[in-house]
Amino acid sequence: YVPQEMMAPHLQSLFQILMMRLQHGKSARYIRLLTHFFAVFIGKFGGQAYMDSLNALQPGMGLMLLVQIWLPRLQSDLPAQKVEAKAQVVGLTKLLCDTPALLSDVDGQRVWAQALAMVVALLTSQGSVLAGGGLGDTANEDDEPMEVAVIGYDATFSHLHFAKRPVQDPFVSMKDPAMDFVRALHGLSQSQGPGRLQPIIQQGLSSDPKLSAGLETMFQKAGLNL
Repeated sequence: YVPQEMMAPHLQSLFQILMMRLQHGKSARYIRLLTHFFAVFIGKFGGQAYMDSLNALQPGMGLMLLVQIWLPRLQSDLPAQKVEAKAQVVGLTKLLCDTPALLSDVDGQRVWAQALAMVVALLTSQGSVLAGGGLGDTANEDDEPMEVAVIGYDATFSHLHFAKRPVQDPFVSMKDPAMDFVRALHGLSQSQGPGRLQPIIQQGLSSDPKLSAGLETMFQKAGLNL
């Protein structure tokens, strides 16, 4: 992974290319790859870097992509691999807890609440691989057909070309994303002052009592309170 200071001069061009590709076609596979990139980028460089990079292309684009592309993708297509699900939790946790601008107005608070609900779902919902139900790390990421130009045949080349690549964890040092999430949310709550976050959290989790129960259980295990 490239250090931020080395990537900084190229960020605008990088995000421009990603947005141009998005405009040309929103295939399910590209949306998965793009939202995974968003999560890893935020996990490495922070939520404000994500917002600044996209908002430099178009004001409000960072929030718009979160609402229109990123969260809907996770709601309809949960990550099938534990490493990808973990990256989503790490990235969204940083976006929620290290990006104060999200809580600065009503629209931002609404999106913050939706993102919070998604993190809790990734960590506690029965269908999530992080909660113990799902396909695990052996799942094939590429469930769409791959276009291959066949020019002759070579058994050795074919075997290497289609060999399964090992899954790389971009956040290998983070052993417990649920605990990291709870601690970060607790820290944010303390910094915001008593009672500030609770109504927003309730707004995000009100549609599913299981999410509220899941968040409460995680905080109990961590020995912390909001």
